Amino acid sequence: MPDAGITPANLKPLRGPWPNSAMCSFIQDNCGEEQSPLFAGQLYHSRSVLFLPGFFNELESRYPTEFARLFEAFAEPWHEEAASAICRTLRRLSEERARAVGGQVYMQGIVETMVAELACSHAACEQARQAAGTRASTDLAEEVAATVERALDAGKRMGVDELADRLYTSRSKLCAAFKAETGESIGAYVRRRRTERACDLLAGSSLPVGQIAERLGYPQQAAFAQAFKQETGLSPTAWRAERS
Repeated sequence: MPDAGITPANLKPLRGPWPNSAMCSFIQDNCGEEQSPLFAGQLYHSRSVLFLPGFFNELESRYPTEFARLFEAFAEPWHEEAASAICRTLRRLSEERARAVGGQVYMQGIVETMVAELACSHAACEQARQAAGTRASTDLAEEVAATVERALDAGKRMGVDELADRLYTSRSKLCAAFKAETGESIGAYVRRRRTERACDLLAGSSLPVGQIAERLGYPQQAAFAQAFKQETGLSPTAWRAERS
């Protein structure tokens, strides 16, 4: 769909190719036909769930206040934790399991799991918006940045779960507060800072690419090269050659 010129509501890559785990949501305002052209010779792989308005009305009646205004979340950026959880859940969709005994209940459970993850992310985002600019929210975002920088200094990779544990807060609250204060997800911030550090080392030193990868906490040089190219569009060697 992205290659066909159809832009999703909540995912726009800043640079480089679309990620393999792209999460897209579309809101159709009319009852017309939705067409998505495909191109010969290209590989397409997707799993989709379509929601009718009545689904959200039923949720709100079953769980008052918990799913209020959830439909709006489909047009907003999702937190990485929600996108990751939904992506994992989508992978459990299969025609074989859907047609097996209990398939309808199984599929309903999958759909409701995804909606619950999105509702949790949406609620955390709302709380973060309300708290944005407060000293507590600002302090938390600053602590995230400082902790990430210390980890990079030590050549360690710091994940969101570990950050939440170190800062004694929940993952959802941490991600929402950081996004509200900086406009950037924690994952995107970590990737950006690792790339910026890599650029500094590539341009300002004669260290081999393998040593730079090790300094930045990458388990293998190939993993570093792939991550660097996804952020910059060039391999570390090509980037260094351009700057020489």
